[in-house]
Amino acid sequence: MSKESAGFTLLEVMIAVAILAIGLVTLFQLFSGSLRSVKVAADYSRAVMGARAKMDEVLGCLYVEDFEALERQGEFGAQDGEDLFQGYRWEIVDEDYVVPELEQEWDKQKSGEDKKFLLKKITVRVIWKSGERDKQVELSTLKMFYRKPS
Repeated sequence: MSKESAGFTLLEVMIAVAILAIGLVTLFQLFSGSLRSVKVAADYSRAVMGARAKMDEVLGCLYVEDFEALERQGEFGAQDGEDLFQGYRWEIVDEDYVVPELEQEWDKQKSGEDKKFLLKKITVRVIWKSGERDKQVELSTLKMFYRKPS
């Protein structure tokens, strides 16, 4: 056995360690990036769940008077999910929705407060802080409300 083939040189060991270090750093960066992606996905999922819960409250209202009695904004509290929604706030925005094809038919009804029903576009918005920026999710739907019979 010759003296040259007895083992690795210092240069070969240093190159192998450098390649290993680069590979490990890349692997850790990929891992931390995937953890950030999981957190972002969890934040959005939580916001959609909260928005859906508020939208269900709105959709449960048959009469416009019940809808008008609902709170329009607030923060999710512990009663909404035991700190699951901590830091999330919500708001409900509504606007009258007019269907042009039906406008003449609806105008035949009594006007204003005397109308038997109202069609509204409802938007539920959930806002939360992510880092230094605000993020938000919106759900929108159309809902027909009836007036309570006199």
